[in-house]
Amino acid sequence: MADADMPFVAVIGGFWQLDPGKLAAAEAAGRAIGEGLAKDDFGLVVYFSDKASLEPHVVSGYCAALAAGAGAIRVRYSQSQRGQVKFSEETGRQELFDHRPFPGPDWEAPFYRSLAEEEGVDAVLLVAGATSTLIAGQIAVARRLPILAVDAFDGAAAKIWEQLAHASDRQLYGWGTRPVADFVARLKTECTAAAERRRDSRRRERVLAAITAQRRKTGYAAAAFFLLLVTFFFGLVYTPFVAAYPYVMLAGLISAGATGALVRAMLWGPEESDAWASLMLGAVAGFVVGLAYLIPQWVGAPGVLVPKADAVAATDKIQFASAVLVAVSAGVGFDTVFSRLQRQAQEVAVGPPS
Repeated sequence: MADADMPFVAVIGGFWQLDPGKLAAAEAAGRAIGEGLAKDDFGLVVYFSDKASLEPHVVSGYCAALAAGAGAIRVRYSQSQRGQVKFSEETGRQELFDHRPFPGPDWEAPFYRSLAEEEGVDAVLLVAGATSTLIAGQIAVARRLPILAVDAFDGAAAKIWEQLAHASDRQLYGWGTRPVADFVARLKTECTAAAERRRDSRRRERVLAAITAQRRKTGYAAAAFFLLLVTFFFGLVYTPFVAAYPYVMLAGLISAGATGALVRAMLWGPEESDAWASLMLGAVAGFVVGLAYLIPQWVGAPGVLVPKADAVAATDKIQFASAVLVAVSAGVGFDTVFSRLQRQAQEVAVGPPS
């Protein structure tokens, strides 16, 4: 069974153009590498099962060396190859093989794309091969994937080995100069380092996203608070038109609710929370709750709502200040409840009833 941290090696290569005198040695190398990958807890990604390709020989050594319950082999092929890609080891070890067909009849484009995807392939094994192996190797180089390229059997793998040897700051040993276990161990070390780089990259992305979201929340909160101060100025200090006072009050309720929700999101909300959503939720909550607070008071003392009102009384200003405080609390509470419900909804598994 595949472990969550198990690195998967794409097995790529072919012996169609190989010197017949080297064929037996190349097949033996594939089996030996497969055995080493099994012992070092790698998973395999394979694409062909033809005897002239590398995969069946690697799979043979891999399955023979596996401990019980270990290992995983992902089989990739196009829809037009369905039923054609099958390994003899599947008869007795079917649980090892996970068939994952590409969509559509074409194999070439999805094959290359599978090597460029962020998840699915962690390293590449290259032996012999021709054009497709060379292109796959270049994709792996561009992605900085760990590569085990065998140079002893010429072909595209030897070209990639030479490219790596010239670019590497460490000596790259040729095939046959070291035990197979050394090559596999180096591949495992490089996979571990690459996985750590990916984790660091994801951590940096999360930190950057959190900083960006926090800046956005801060900006929105500052704008909402500034609007609240403006409404306070026109509602408590300077009120040029009595007829406009109800609109000032409503603007104050909206800005107060938005301010409460945004301050709550900025200080206690989850990093990934949407500042725009908090602004809208807080504004609606402040408007609705603040208005619900004011209506009973207006029934008994309409104040500025009287058509011929000629002045804003002190009681109107007190009503306004009280309603604003209620609206701020409403914005904080509504955003809190909504965020909690949203998290709970994300945690609930959705599926057919069992």
